[in-house]
Amino acid sequence: MNTIETTDNTSLRIKEAARIVFLQKGLDGARTQEIADVAGVNHSLIPYYFKSKQKLFDIILVEAFNAFIIKVERIVNDSSTNFEMKVHHLVDCYSEMVLESPYLPLHSLTVIRKGNSAVVNYTKQMRIMLHGSVMSRQLKQEVEAGKYKPTNIAQVLMNLLGLTIFPALAAPVLRTMGDMKEEHYAQLIQSRQKHVAGWVLQTLR
Repeated sequence: MNTIETTDNTSLRIKEAARIVFLQKGLDGARTQEIADVAGVNHSLIPYYFKSKQKLFDIILVEAFNAFIIKVERIVNDSSTNFEMKVHHLVDCYSEMVLESPYLPLHSLTVIRKGNSAVVNYTKQMRIMLHGSVMSRQLKQEVEAGKYKPTNIAQVLMNLLGLTIFPALAAPVLRTMGDMKEEHYAQLIQSRQKHVAGWVLQTLR
C-alpha cells in the first residue's frame, strides 16, 4: 500500500510540475531537469514514469484541453445567462487561458495537425456541444427577432477566437514589433479583454 501511495504521489507531483513548466514555456522551452526541480524529485524518475518528455507533454496537453472544454461547456449551456453575457464570459475564459497557459493554443494546433487522436476527439466533441448549446439556440432566437444579422454560432466563435487566441499565437512577432517585454505584452492582453466582447457583438448588429 505504501509503495502504491508513493508511486501515485510521485507521478502526480511530476505531472503538476510539468503542467506549470510546459504551459508557460512550451515543449521546446521546457527542460526535464526543471520539471524535476519543481516536482522535488530525481530527474531519472521522469522517464521512469512517463517514458519521455514528449509523452509527458501529450498527457498534460490533453488534460489542459479537457479542463478548458469543461469551462466552455458550463458557459455556453448556462440557462441563467443571456447570449451577450455568454459572449463576455467566453472572452474572459479564453483570455485567462491565454494569460495562464500562453503555449496551449499553439501546441493544441500542432498536435491536431499531427493527428493526436485525443485532442482531435475533444475538438469534435466541442463542435457538437457548441452547435447544440443553449448559447446557439439563444443566438438563433436573437437573429429571428431581428436583433442580429443572419449568422450562426460558428461565425461568432471564429470572431471570438480570432480576437483572443491570435494575439497569443502571434505573441513573438507582436512583442518584437512593439519592443515589449513579456510582462508588458501580458498587460496589453489584459487591457484588450474588456473591449473584445463589444467588438464581437458589434459584428452581429
